[in-house]
Amino acid sequence: MQTYLAPMQDVTDLAFMRTLVRIGSLPHYFVTAYFRSTPTTCAIAEANLRCIEENETGIPILAQLAGSEPQSLVRDAEWLLGLPIAGINLNAGCPSPLVNRHGAGAGLLRDLPALHSVLQALRAAVPAGQFSVKFRTGWADVDELPLILEAVAAAAPDLAMVHGRTRKDLYAAHTVRPEAIRTAVQQLTCPVIGNGDITTPAQARYWLEHICPAGVMIGRGAVRNPYIFRQLRGGAAPTAEEMRYYYEVLIEETHRILHTKRTAAGHCNRMKKYLAFCYADFTPEQEHALRRCTDINDMRQILCTAQAPATATDS
Repeated sequence: MQTYLAPMQDVTDLAFMRTLVRIGSLPHYFVTAYFRSTPTTCAIAEANLRCIEENETGIPILAQLAGSEPQSLVRDAEWLLGLPIAGINLNAGCPSPLVNRHGAGAGLLRDLPALHSVLQALRAAVPAGQFSVKFRTGWADVDELPLILEAVAAAAPDLAMVHGRTRKDLYAAHTVRPEAIRTAVQQLTCPVIGNGDITTPAQARYWLEHICPAGVMIGRGAVRNPYIFRQLRGGAAPTAEEMRYYYEVLIEETHRILHTKRTAAGHCNRMKKYLAFCYADFTPEQEHALRRCTDINDMRQILCTAQAPATATDS
């Protein structure tokens, strides 16, 4: 079973990657948040680039590209391949209206000829074993999936990562369709990685047994319980003490990234990017205080009361 940390803009960043190393809970692969590719430029987000150039974790990382113009994507893929990456991943799943407006991300799913052209161009440019695509099960309806799978299969990617929602679903609760991921597993010849609201080791193992992907990709669930990767390797669920250690390490690693650029309040705001997925494990009073905190030491005091998330014990 292969495990992947899902790309999440401003969340699964270098600080979070380093935190996973320090707490001893690692996936098999990281994936950067997307680099936006356009005909005029590639938006080289500094934070994403640092994930590649300063990745001293020992875990291979894929560089993700989002765009709709084949020549631009090939140009930027060739540039990224000169960096220490394990491969190129095409983003055909991002539901952001700004990204979709320009035909990128999940926007490719409503223009299958464009999806076909982009996939074919990247397949020709990226060496064997290094090209993957991440996509949703449709733009508006899962009935679109068969034609999407045809376009993906025609490009023969080395790996497919399937988020079990349509773009219309966004990230709404209870909208992931594992059976659609099973369809992709059955119809594609390349390995398929399942993605979408995996929050417990038990859920991941259920998918592996009944959906039969080659592995799982976890994002939000890993931010709430970063020890999930350890659990999927046979390790124990986190204790309350380990969760408090996680938050302390994350404070240290975000400071390491931001100390020359952010105020104390800015540091708190950066931490809130991660905490947005963790508030369920705090009391309403603690959540209220964390959301409004502007002093990192005050935030530290609240976080030192953290308990292990309920999802962590489901192993």
